[in-house]
Amino acid sequence: MEGFPLLSTSMLAPLIGSFIILFLREEISKWVASITSGFVFLLSLLSLFFFDFSKAYKVQFEEKYTLIPELNLSLHMGLDGLSYVMYLLTTLVSLSAILWSTRDHQIGHRLKEYYIWFLLTETFLIGVFASLDLMVFYVFYELTLVPMFFVIGIWGYKLRMYSAYKFFIYIFVSSLFLLLGIVSLASVHYKQFGKFSFNYFDLLKNTYPLEFEVFMFLLFLIAFAVKTPIVPFHTWLPDAHGEAPTAGSVVLAAILLKMGTYALLRFNISLFPEASVFLMPLMVLWGIFTIVFASWFTISQSNVKRFVAYSSVSHMGFVVTGMFLLNTEGLKASITEMFAHGLTSSALFMMAGFIYNRLHSFNMQALRGSIRFMPVFAVFVAITGFSSMGLPGGSSFWGKFLTIVGAREYTLLLAFLVIVGAFFSAVYVLYLLKTLYLDTKEEGRLIHFTDIRGFKLLAFFLMVLPMFMVGFLPFLFFAFYDPYIKNLLEQIASKVGG
Repeated sequence: MEGFPLLSTSMLAPLIGSFIILFLREEISKWVASITSGFVFLLSLLSLFFFDFSKAYKVQFEEKYTLIPELNLSLHMGLDGLSYVMYLLTTLVSLSAILWSTRDHQIGHRLKEYYIWFLLTETFLIGVFASLDLMVFYVFYELTLVPMFFVIGIWGYKLRMYSAYKFFIYIFVSSLFLLLGIVSLASVHYKQFGKFSFNYFDLLKNTYPLEFEVFMFLLFLIAFAVKTPIVPFHTWLPDAHGEAPTAGSVVLAAILLKMGTYALLRFNISLFPEASVFLMPLMVLWGIFTIVFASWFTISQSNVKRFVAYSSVSHMGFVVTGMFLLNTEGLKASITEMFAHGLTSSALFMMAGFIYNRLHSFNMQALRGSIRFMPVFAVFVAITGFSSMGLPGGSSFWGKFLTIVGAREYTLLLAFLVIVGAFFSAVYVLYLLKTLYLDTKEEGRLIHFTDIRGFKLLAFFLMVLPMFMVGFLPFLFFAFYDPYIKNLLEQIASKVGG
């Protein structure tokens, strides 16, 4: 693929698909969206043959287009090991969400708009993970708000407008702190080097007093903590998930939340290494607190979509905890859990939407024994549940196991606290599986349910297959980001002094 504009093509294809949908009949829009997202996914798989894993710490598939020369502002894109994993996750989940929507009973009106918003979301998300210019990153970061605002507000459930506005306001307001931080970094770069720059690699050269670096770290943290989200900045998430259509929840949980954790690793830790080391104990304990707090709230939910939403907050606690251990095992655990949660959260929201289409209820009590007469669906849900729990062989096992190993490098007490968090996260998954499989219910309502099939089966399978790959073949995924992690830790050591 030398010389081939992989990222431009991946971003332009959904835009072109959106434009085509405008001029076709409404019922054809889902096929255009499916073909377009399928093309981008196949393109991402093809790129695997051209990615140099031995140099995963370097930017590959690089493209640069000057926008404003006076400010040294450019559309600079590329993928290293970290962003490449997020790129693959984005193309996979986008395809699954669109395939799921083609047979979703709730999506029966304004189909052109619906599929256009999803294709635009894919474009913006690829822009977020590929951007190497902080101002361009900010633009794409903000643009992802717009499609999801309309998806929740138009095709959501009863409280959709309230949830859509809450989602938009929380993310938009918190992002203003990020904008202030980016402009401040460019101003510092001008003072130190005599030119403005928003380029990520230029800003890595900046030097700051510790007090200023901590302040900048906190500015970025406010935006990314809300997006992740970390307790207590999480309150928008259950509302948004609870009212979003199934495919909206899939994209929101699997990819949009990862924008926050990706940015914490890409920018907070890389740009502010001394502040990261200084604040490491606080961030690790904050992550553990998020795990335990969200786990308790998960168990108490009576709505299955809010149940899965709070479980996502708990998983993000693991990501943050592992990340700020600032050692090889912790960082490896964090990135692995990002990818693993993208798969399990997608499948769990598909589970909730699939059952809702049959029972017309998200109430946990209404779900009792609800999948006993759908054997294929029951197997997929069981795999997803045990993967989310962190059972050996499941996709989340390595994230949780390596977090414990990374914590043990510091103290036994810290490792014990992580184990406590892992225990509580297993409890709520067991509670969900007990409700779905073991509780009894009047069989007359269930026996006529048809099993999962068609495009829904394909969408679910696209999530389940990689769970096995992460669980049983983790070295395939470690190869993406091991060199990146090694390079990042060397950078931190050189700036902090060991």
